[in-house]
Amino acid sequence: MNLILDIKSLSKSYNNRKNIVVKNVNLSVEKGKILVIVGESGSGKTTLIRLITGLTSQDEGIIILNNKIVTSDSIFIRPEKRNIGMVFQDYALFPHLTVYKNIAYGITSSVNKVKTVKEVLKLVGLEGYENRFPHQLSGGQQQRVSLARAIAPKPQLLILDEPFSNLDHNLRIQLREEVFDIIKKSNVTSIFVTHDTEDATAVADKIVVLKDGEIVQQGTTESFYKKPKNVYVASLFSSIVKLTNYDLEYFGYHIGTLDKTYAITFNNFEINKDCDYSTNLIILKSKHFRDIFLNTALLPNNKHLNFYSDINLSEKEVNLGFNKESLLVFNKDLKV
Repeated sequence: MNLILDIKSLSKSYNNRKNIVVKNVNLSVEKGKILVIVGESGSGKTTLIRLITGLTSQDEGIIILNNKIVTSDSIFIRPEKRNIGMVFQDYALFPHLTVYKNIAYGITSSVNKVKTVKEVLKLVGLEGYENRFPHQLSGGQQQRVSLARAIAPKPQLLILDEPFSNLDHNLRIQLREEVFDIIKKSNVTSIFVTHDTEDATAVADKIVVLKDGEIVQQGTTESFYKKPKNVYVASLFSSIVKLTNYDLEYFGYHIGTLDKTYAITFNNFEINKDCDYSTNLIILKSKHFRDIFLNTALLPNNKHLNFYSDINLSEKEVNLGFNKESLLVFNKDLKV
């Protein structure tokens, strides 16, 4: 396995170690792969990126970049010596420089500068835009220039920090596919930082979820949908309904233990179909939600259930159920 980044037992705190923002993080990124770090505000993802780039020093742990230790108790390589490219959410382009000069800014070799700029312009689909200024470009084009500038010096590692947060929904969908293609074609190892799980699943080879400075779960996209570690992870990647033992009894599902938490995703309920467990319910409301309907029903104990359907079910009585393999089961003592 050719690891470009290998992090071992990394921790960082402030205020005399009273405020721990990164705690015992272990993760790695293989050459040419895209790692996505997902976390809400305050999860520690920004601090983790600052530790990787060298903008912040660690309390404990080791960072190995392309088989070279760049951070440890006795070693600290300065940020400019780590050869890490950055793409920021606000693009950070120089407004007074042309596209060509923005891209060429970080290229140290004058011999290959013209050739390199030409190559990355072609890669990002901006040939012919060399002499334009940032204000003459669309948001998507500015993002591609920012990406080209980061790729041009041939970094060991590329970090994209919330690159789509300033874009509207349609443009972000289009651009993230373009960015994914560009990164894969350039074969640059990348870390993508986001709070948006939709962005994460669209581009990731591997996903890491951070909460309170700790890695809650890491793995493939499929694992986060099929085997979330706890309720917190499940709710990040899917819309879920948490169910108590009492709730499940209405469906004919009887449980002898009280040390578990149960949940079902909105799209895993079955409507008027043969399934393992079911009950008849009246639909209180059915609202159009994108290309499906979001329904609300009420259990006899006044517990609201939300689920998706292909048609409007307002005020209809349906047989609502689920299969045993669709029920998510978590230990109650896990941190959520």
